[in-house]
Amino acid sequence: MNQEKMLAASARVALAALLHDIGKFAERAGMASTDLDGNKAIYCPLVPGQQGRYSHIHAAFTGIAMDGIENHLPDIKQGVMHPFKSWGDRSDDSLINAAAMHHKPETPMQRVIATADRLASGFERREFDDYNQAEEGQEEASGKRVNHLRARLMPLLETVTLTGRPEKALHRYPLRAMAPETLFPMAATDQPGDDKKAREDYRILWEEFLKGLEDIPAAHRSYLPLWLDHFDSLWLTLTHAIPSATATRKPGGGFLPIPADVSLYDHSKAVAALAVALWRYHDERATLESVFSADGWRNESQEDEFFLIQGDFSGIQEFIFASGETSDKAAKRLRGRSFMVSLLTELAAMKVLQAFALPVTSQITNAAGKFLIVAPRLPDAEERVRRVAKELDQWFLDHTFGISAIGLATTAANRRDFAKGDAFKKLINHLFAALDQSKRRRFDLCGTTNPALFSLDYSGGDCAIDGRRPGTETWEGDKKICRLCSDQIDIGKHLVRLNRLLVTREVVNDATLSLDYFGYRVTFTKEKEASGQFGSLAREEKLLRAWDFSLPRDGDSPLWQGYARRAINGFVPKGADGNILEFGDIAQVGEGVAALGVIKGDVDNLGLIFQNGLEHPTFARMAALSRQVNAFFAIYLPWLCSQEYFNTYTVFAGGDDFFLLGPWQEQQDLLQRCRKDFHRYVQNKEIHFSAGFVMAKPGIPVPALASLAEESLEQSKKRMVDKQLVKNAVTCWQRTVSWEDFEKLRHVEQELSELVVRMKNNHGVTVGTAYVYGLLHLCEKAEGKKPEDALWVSWFVYRTWRLVVDRLPNMNEEKKKEIYQKEFMEIIGKRIGEYRENLKIALFRYLYQQREKS
Repeated sequence: MNQEKMLAASARVALAALLHDIGKFAERAGMASTDLDGNKAIYCPLVPGQQGRYSHIHAAFTGIAMDGIENHLPDIKQGVMHPFKSWGDRSDDSLINAAAMHHKPETPMQRVIATADRLASGFERREFDDYNQAEEGQEEASGKRVNHLRARLMPLLETVTLTGRPEKALHRYPLRAMAPETLFPMAATDQPGDDKKAREDYRILWEEFLKGLEDIPAAHRSYLPLWLDHFDSLWLTLTHAIPSATATRKPGGGFLPIPADVSLYDHSKAVAALAVALWRYHDERATLESVFSADGWRNESQEDEFFLIQGDFSGIQEFIFASGETSDKAAKRLRGRSFMVSLLTELAAMKVLQAFALPVTSQITNAAGKFLIVAPRLPDAEERVRRVAKELDQWFLDHTFGISAIGLATTAANRRDFAKGDAFKKLINHLFAALDQSKRRRFDLCGTTNPALFSLDYSGGDCAIDGRRPGTETWEGDKKICRLCSDQIDIGKHLVRLNRLLVTREVVNDATLSLDYFGYRVTFTKEKEASGQFGSLAREEKLLRAWDFSLPRDGDSPLWQGYARRAINGFVPKGADGNILEFGDIAQVGEGVAALGVIKGDVDNLGLIFQNGLEHPTFARMAALSRQVNAFFAIYLPWLCSQEYFNTYTVFAGGDDFFLLGPWQEQQDLLQRCRKDFHRYVQNKEIHFSAGFVMAKPGIPVPALASLAEESLEQSKKRMVDKQLVKNAVTCWQRTVSWEDFEKLRHVEQELSELVVRMKNNHGVTVGTAYVYGLLHLCEKAEGKKPEDALWVSWFVYRTWRLVVDRLPNMNEEKKKEIYQKEFMEIIGKRIGEYRENLKIALFRYLYQQREKS
């Protein structure tokens, strides 16, 4: 079977697995059916010892739902349905039956999906048998019983712990379509108190789902791999907050504890990836019928059926900040380079998928330059990865001289590796170790597949922007630049007015980027109405991907525009003419000195969180954890900037880190807000991020800005308390403090500003900047590094009286003493003793606000 036919067949398996639990959605939404009893008899197992009573009713609704949405899907009944049978053959082994029979499988393909369902949840064989004999329900830790209709998804992030047993989750996600505001959990007490309200929430979601199916371009239904990418985004948008499973009531009484902390999306996506890999592994070996026979499938295979492939973009900062240009002329080009990092990562993942003829659902994670793909361990799996790695290496050598690269790491796994708990923890550790080893073997220079050396023609001079590559393209009159920089400039222009992107293998039109990216061509286009002209490309199977990368419209509207969505865009401030503002213009915003504020941050101990943070880790939980961390930075943060911090430039935001640039005051305000919102997002004191802030003139070279921000972040990561490394800090003006102290110091600065105003308005006395500058010296003395520094209080008293208090007009000594004690000692003197040099954070902010722009 050729690659295209194998990809189509794999996409059918993925679709069946992805929709295996759609019945939970349909049942809870109250979807009507005239043949519910008939579907129960076909798809639902009987409850042992209770004649005529069925469990897992949602399986019946899976069959009903798939019939109901059939008109909006690619053909799932007729024609070539391999590896399933067509509906017209009257066979039990149809795609619909494969999806709905996962609790009582009767054919090899049905058992493949049932097995993938078990592995995604981390069940051992016996546990899964118990689960198959149970009925849905929920019992919370408090002993209170809540039915599956009212149960709401528990935040996985809230239960993460690195110090002991997890706390009880006190929050739940609202049952609403994905949007920036609906990403945040609510108090558990806000769950619906009756079935009517609970079902209404599901009904609204279901109607949005049906409408969303209609929004996918009809022409794209002719090419299942393309359509499946769109559907995956729709499925995420509408099911990200639906619990995939709740505790179940056993036939003999009691409950099976299944925490409702994995969404229907994350579970079904994991099932789809595992099912495709299982089928492909055994289809290749012609062992499907024997291994997944009625008896054989109950034997736990110890073969390494799975091949996990990780990708990692190394040298991201070097790629984005590669040129030596000054920051006041770099805004649009910087945006293009930042976007390209995400684009290249997506395309590299596509290249791996293509090498194995896998659909997009086999790509479990993709965030911040990293991705994870579940492939079958085919006989030539290692060679396929080597070929892709060599092509990626050659591209990065040709276009970045090896400064950046996307490395690939592989790990073989068997079914037992997916069992929740210690077995899966061991698999996670293997993944981390493999990725670390890959980073140390960039370009395989000591191996046998190292790429070819490059031969370059510099007859046209070198690139006027990056200074390394040959200049081949004309730019700004008579200058020459390389094709990579030319594409980055074009991307910067496109991002201002376009929000969709097409991936093909051929040039589409004049908007197609000039370079070939791993064998793909990239074209930017407008809204779906304008890109409808590309329907013929879809019908001819030439349109491989069509991505919507627009920012959220508002805080509540579903993140769905009819196309596959990629959160790879950031907010950038624009001028009245619609063009991106240059950094020099941004620096002029706000009071005081004209300067940029640059902030860089990332989540503390993220590796440990993934390796040890979950009490019962499973494949689906790991995927959910990655997706949820990424969503805050890739979805919520750019939207927040677009709504409230209009002059902030998101250089990058995604995965677990962010790099922002804007007016220095606005950036400090945003930094404080970001930390507050992140805490509200995770609801967990053990999950936090550190950040570094630097202030700089816009004329400083961009690489220098990045280096300063990185140094500031590293300083935060070294924060110690009682000789213990705690991180969870911010560094500002080279002072590292806890987030709590940072907020308090912001309050001190406000008090100082108000004090200066009061002294002027009430007493006609100016508290000059010379007085405040002197406080900086006293802060250093308060550190007590020398014996004579203990006199700092005396110096404070002396300077305050000489420069301010003694100038108070028509006032007796007692009144002066009262003002000194109340206004200066309480607000400033005591704070110097409390914060010492860290008080400089408040003093510098005040002083820089007093300076005039230059």
